Amino acid sequence: MISRARLIRMAGAMLGRLPRVVDPVLWSIAGVVSYLGNERRRNTVRRNQRLALLSRSGVGGLKKWQLELSAYRAFYFYARYWVEVLRIQSLSPEEVVLAVDLVNADEFVARRMAKEPTIAILAHVGNWEWGGAWVSLACNGVMAVAEALEDEGMTEWFLTARQRLGMEIVLTGGDVVRSLLKGLRHGKLVALVVDRDVSGTGEMVDFLGTRVPLSGGPGVISVMSGVPIYPVGTFQRRSGRQEVRFYPPIYPPTDGTRADRVAEVMKQVAVAIEKIVKEEPGQWHNFQDYDAVTERGMA
Repeated sequence: MISRARLIRMAGAMLGRLPRVVDPVLWSIAGVVSYLGNERRRNTVRRNQRLALLSRSGVGGLKKWQLELSAYRAFYFYARYWVEVLRIQSLSPEEVVLAVDLVNADEFVARRMAKEPTIAILAHVGNWEWGGAWVSLACNGVMAVAEALEDEGMTEWFLTARQRLGMEIVLTGGDVVRSLLKGLRHGKLVALVVDRDVSGTGEMVDFLGTRVPLSGGPGVISVMSGVPIYPVGTFQRRSGRQEVRFYPPIYPPTDGTRADRVAEVMKQVAVAIEKIVKEEPGQWHNFQDYDAVTERGMA
């Protein structure tokens, strides 16, 4: 039986031989197939989309067709994410950088040009891999945390793909906090995708109208290092364009116990990530089923 990692490598090699004009056709077909083919995942996506849409609209009801359309869009844009992740392996650094449109980036870029230590937080929205590639190639590199998957072949594939784009990867399972703090002391950028709690020990926060665990890493390393956090949204736009949008930075407080300061930072992190998700709910590729889900009405 062919492993998933080998299939991904074969798909990437085949895609690299095809013109980019076929990419929308591929992700459109893959989006429909994945949406129709997995009822359990579809139900999970519906629940998460429901939270995002109700929080965004500010009303107590949601039409079923609106929810279903948004759930389908999540599969569509996730399929696009995968086609782009495979495609980016065959692009030059210049092509990767020139596909990105920046919004409110001046302060962040100036900080990175000066090689000042910086923390960036993202959600699984749009194509965070392309955003990571851009910041690695254009802003003096990036140090990112990646989950050590059960499938070792897939872990190795992602590791190689990201390293090819200049990213320095720290895998979960080791002393991640120490590695990140060391990187910050050397003026590096640390990027964390925080809307999924893969450790099972995340910080409970108010998020999209319910209480959910988010990865507590940003709060811990920001408080311990004194380095500000820059929320970053990565959005997939028309014609294969990528938008990287920067939001106001979060500065760690200096008063109170460490636990209180971490909790305060994580509260602000949750607000920032919620804003990013609500910007494009259909591009939120979160297939994790939150343990706590607020029951709200649907019209």
